[in-house]
Parts: sequence; C-alpha cells; structure tokens
Amino acid sequence: MLKALQAGRALAAIAVAAFHLSISMGIERYGGKAVFGEYTRFGDHGVDFFFVLSGFIILFAHVDDIGRPEKWAGYIRKRFIRLFPIYWVYSVPFIVLLLLGFGTDAKLPTTLADWVTDLTLVRFTNAPPILPPSWTLFHEIAFYAIFSLLIVKRQFGIAAFALFMAGCLAHYNFPAPEARTPLNVYTGAYNFYFIFGMGAYWLYTKGGSGARELLAGLVLAGLGLAMGDLPYRSGSLVLGLAFAFILAGVTKLELAGWIRVPNVLNYIGNASYSIYLIHEALEGLLLKVVLRTGIYGKAGAAASYGIVLAGTVALGCLAYAVVEKPLLDFLRKRTFSNKVRLAHGVKP
Repeated sequence: MLKALQAGRALAAIAVAAFHLSISMGIERYGGKAVFGEYTRFGDHGVDFFFVLSGFIILFAHVDDIGRPEKWAGYIRKRFIRLFPIYWVYSVPFIVLLLLGFGTDAKLPTTLADWVTDLTLVRFTNAPPILPPSWTLFHEIAFYAIFSLLIVKRQFGIAAFALFMAGCLAHYNFPAPEARTPLNVYTGAYNFYFIFGMGAYWLYTKGGSGARELLAGLVLAGLGLAMGDLPYRSGSLVLGLAFAFILAGVTKLELAGWIRVPNVLNYIGNASYSIYLIHEALEGLLLKVVLRTGIYGKAGAAASYGIVLAGTVALGCLAYAVVEKPLLDFLRKRTFSNKVRLAHGVKP
C-alpha cells in the first residue's frame, strides 16, 4: 500500500474528528464554546476525501481482477472482512449502553427492518445508524457491489456504473443526516466521489512526477473552498475533484521519492477506520472527563480541545491495536488457511 494513501486516511480521520469536536464543544452540556469552529468547519470535507480515496484504493487493489469472474468471491470476502466484523464489534457495546439507558443522541432501531438496515449496511429504511459515522458505509457498500460487477464482466460493470451515475445526476442531492432515505442515499451526490477516486487512479498510472496533478488539485481546492455556499453544493464537487488530483499527485511524488510519510501518520492511517467509527463516542466520553475533573475550568476550552482531540486519536489507535488488527489478522489467516485446505482437497 502506498504510504501517501495512509497519510491521507490519517489526515481525513483527524479532520473529521476535529470538526465534530468543535460542534460537540458548542453544546451547552460540553461547555457551550465551539472551539476552533471557524477552522475545523472544513474538516467535514474529510468524509468527501474518504469517498475519493476509497474509489482510488479499490481500483488500485483490484484493477487486475476486472473481467475475471473467478476473482469475484475473493473480492467479496476481502471487502466483507475489512468492513463488517469490526463494525459489528464496535456496535455491540453501543447497543448495550443504549439498552441500559446511556447516550443522549444515538437511538436503538425500533423495527426489524431498521435492525436489518443497521446490521447489513444496506438501507431499507430511513432509520439512523447506531454508530452515527457509519452513514458513509451505506455508500461504500453500494460502491463495492457495483464494482463487483466489473469483476464478473467488464461490460456489466461499466453499464452499472453508468446507470448509477445517471441516477445520481437525475436525483442530485446531498441528503441531510436527519433526512436520509434509501432513494436519496443511493442517488446521492456523495457517490460521484468514488468515480473521482477511480479517475485519480487512472491519472496515477500515467507518466509524470505528479507535480502538475498536485498543483491542479491545490488550485481546485482553493476554488472549491471559495465557492462556499453556492447552490447545489457545487463547491463540494469541485473539492472532490481537487482531492482526486491531489491523490494522483502525491502518490506519483511518493513513487518518485519526493515524499516520505512519517511513521506516526502511517500508523494513524492504519487505525483510521477505528478512529472514524468511534471518534464521536470517544470525544463525548473525554469531554465528560475534562469537565468533571476540572481540567476544562483550569486549562480552558482551547487546551481541553487539544487534550480531547489527542486523546480521541490515541484511544482510536489503541482500539485498532487491541481490537481491529488482531481481529483482521485472525480472519485473514483463517481465510487463507481454508483456501490452502481446499486447494489440497481437505474440507475446512
């Protein structure tokens, strides 16, 4: 894996966590001061970057599988192992806490269809997920499913992506958190970012040092931010294109030896899925700690912000080391072991 991609994951996870922390600290029960909000408001675009990055990574990892249906099962297995087990593991304590009456924002599913929606990450109902950040995973699963058609037959996949993008264009929308439905999620403009990421991979495969792509991306990023609150969130789409060019640029620059990623960023990038899934809960917990221990009153809101953000990232990395990585290693070894047994005619 290119380390620049891991650095991108790390920065995006930190940006999203910083954005949500400013919002949380603006709530009265957490001090009522939206610390650094004027700066961290741009961190919301970390989610957009994650979608672009996902498009790049999936094509990067599976480009040789396209048009090879015998690779389909392996692709599905890898995507399942990477996404679902840790999501379910992190969901369990939240379900238990909600059953015990803890939590002020998250809510348990109320119907069987809501539970199926939450557990499968396929949106059958409008219910919000137990883990609030996991709303993005519904888009991810849809992208993975359509990409799998490229593996079955290239023409099927191209046709499916064309229909998918046509639907997103026809029903163009960025659904609000409280208004997500099966229709507006699967026709949401967020889905364009996956295509941007695949385009970034195409640029990556072309020649050049990456400097031109990086410069183009930075110019587009400035333009997208300057567009601000224009209708149809057009600035967000321009930022998505910017992220694609930046990704293509930095990955080329890494290959050329111009970029070296610090080990700490690489590690945070590895832990980014854990950080992303549980950062809101960790922030809520740590904010309670700094308030009840008097740290907030003595150190001030800004220092408390730094303590909570650093603690959130650190605890997310700890969760990765203690929970996510061992679970992934176990499942991958078990899968590999079963494949070896089957290859020798032994039933697992």
